Amino acid sequence: MNPNLFQHILLDVLPENKRTLFFILFLAGQFVFSGSIWAGETDFKTYRKMAEQEINRKNEIVEEDPLDFLSYYELGRAYLALGRHVEEVQAYKEALRLNPKCAKAHYNLSMAYDHMKIGDKAIYHMEKALNLYATKRNHRKIRMTQRQLKRFYISYPGERGTMNSEEIRNR
Repeated sequence: MNPNLFQHILLDVLPENKRTLFFILFLAGQFVFSGSIWAGETDFKTYRKMAEQEINRKNEIVEEDPLDFLSYYELGRAYLALGRHVEEVQAYKEALRLNPKCAKAHYNLSMAYDHMKIGDKAIYHMEKALNLYATKRNHRKIRMTQRQLKRFYISYPGERGTMNSEEIRNR
């Protein structure tokens, strides 16, 4: 016996069945909504509180070991979660001071500058990230960085190649 998998369940929505059908759909909706809360979804206040706690933890780690570039990088990512781009930039710059060949830090710093609408610095650090990814021959990251760089060239048309050597040294 082969069950027919394409059978459909038909419900007659007659006046006497409307109330029952509505109640069933209402219960199903409540179950789905409460299931999404149980699945780990949080509201904004909870998210913000958790992000602040993460920033505090990262700051404590940085205070314990101020020469660990990865801690500064992760601190920058924690600031990104709250949209605090000025602090994010400072954390990435400190990470790059400790490890100037970190392509991910250049990439994220570039994106932070883009959020702040500082095109020349965004382009500069994206180009640095592209060169570092090319050195490592990470083709997926190269393509991703090239797409962002192309977007920056379109978004900031007058910024390409306008920085002098003194500005580059002060990055």
